[in-house]
Amino acid sequence: MSDPRDKVRRAAGWALVGGLSVAALTAIAALLAGDFGDTEWRVILSSLGFAIASAVAASGATQRLRAAGLLRDLGSATAALAGIAFALLLAGLWTDDWGTEWIWRSFGCASVLAIAGSHACVVLGARRRTDSDAVDLLVKSSLVLAAIDTFGGLLPITGILDEVGEAGAKLFGVTLVLLLLTTLLQPLMRRLQPSTRANESPRRDGIELLADEVATIADRIEDLARGPALRTPEIRREAERLRKLARSFQG
Repeated sequence: MSDPRDKVRRAAGWALVGGLSVAALTAIAALLAGDFGDTEWRVILSSLGFAIASAVAASGATQRLRAAGLLRDLGSATAALAGIAFALLLAGLWTDDWGTEWIWRSFGCASVLAIAGSHACVVLGARRRTDSDAVDLLVKSSLVLAAIDTFGGLLPITGILDEVGEAGAKLFGVTLVLLLLTTLLQPLMRRLQPSTRANESPRRDGIELLADEVATIADRIEDLARGPALRTPEIRREAERLRKLARSFQG
């Protein structure tokens, strides 16, 4: 039985390929025909929006299938927000006069929240028990900075803040740069773990990864058992994942 997460990643990849391809072909056709009108722009923006929304939703869907508890709920909310943002984008692009202010403000809010959720899903989903204190600090810092930037971005989009001064714009720029830095440094720092952890044997690393995966699946099965109805297919799927993990460590 194939891993549902692999299906999600493949679907997101094909969605990205399809969206970018449609946007490129539409642009080429319009340039060759010498007619780059509203319809062409709407097709291009719709295709790009579909590709981006699919990628954002995939990060949430992966945690929806993999994680348990709050991270699982965050994944569900992220995927839902990505879908809402894409629907609002279509509403704004394909209505007369390019939509209304309400549609675009709603689209902006949903997009910012979806991107923030996707960032949290990626960062939290990548955590490992072997992470050093420095990596843990980077994870926490990036989440705090993402919350600050999300809040700062929502203020003008919702209209709560009519005008952003020069000081506010500079502060937002600084926190955005720090957000990118703390996020990009995490995978690099994991490769530069302290020597006490870097010297652990590959077998030990594999056992710890196995323990992480088994704990995640156990939490998932426990959540299914607490549900309002017995979800037999999903329980069987988690059991098959446990069997695959066991087979991978046999021999």
